[in-house]
Amino acid sequence: MHSLLAISIASSLSAGQIWSHEGQPAQVVELFTSEGCSSCPPADRYLSKLENSEGLWTSIIPIAYHVDYWDHLGWKDKFAKPEYSQLQRLYYAYDLVGSVYTPGFVVDGREWRGFFNWVNRELPTATPSKSQRLKLIRKGNTFSLQFDKAGSFDATLVFLANNQYTQVQRGENRGRKLEHDFIAVKRMQQRSTDGKWEFETQLPLETIDAVAAWVSEPGRFERIQTVAGKIE
Repeated sequence: MHSLLAISIASSLSAGQIWSHEGQPAQVVELFTSEGCSSCPPADRYLSKLENSEGLWTSIIPIAYHVDYWDHLGWKDKFAKPEYSQLQRLYYAYDLVGSVYTPGFVVDGREWRGFFNWVNRELPTATPSKSQRLKLIRKGNTFSLQFDKAGSFDATLVFLANNQYTQVQRGENRGRKLEHDFIAVKRMQQRSTDGKWEFETQLPLETIDAVAAWVSEPGRFERIQTVAGKIE
């Protein structure tokens, strides 16, 4: 088991931060959700509980994608983005999920309906794997990603926000105060053949709580390696 041990390191620099991870990739738990969906708050709460996970960032990376296809029902989700609705449709087109719906979970690139099992909601066991080091370097608003393996890979970078609250005034969740964590504020993707990527963002980082990144083979959704952590 030692060979599969994930190693993750985060350090601070005067100019930014460095996060590094090698070995077993973290399990990426993606939730497609909406403030306009009355079935979504329990799923949002389930994801929020992962904030207390001992292996947060090293063993598990939760992400909430707010979709916009519920906005026409009387309440516009301020966190929703059309590209997240499109991402879910892409998952459907590639048979990762059986249909486009909320709340919808995807774990390590596969649909997971275990949330709807009231008896046992344990996440599926991660497939054992081992990969080279993935390092993320932040200098101001520039994020550089370095992978210790040659080849053509896609890199995805996601900025996350926690502890956000909304008092819903209309729609299916009218009158509810909703809490959201691991909100995907922005998602960026690039392809490289030398294992190096550079992402520039104009986001005010004081409003961002964490960043997550992973590499995958072009046209595939399995993460070869992951890295994530809090933004200081």
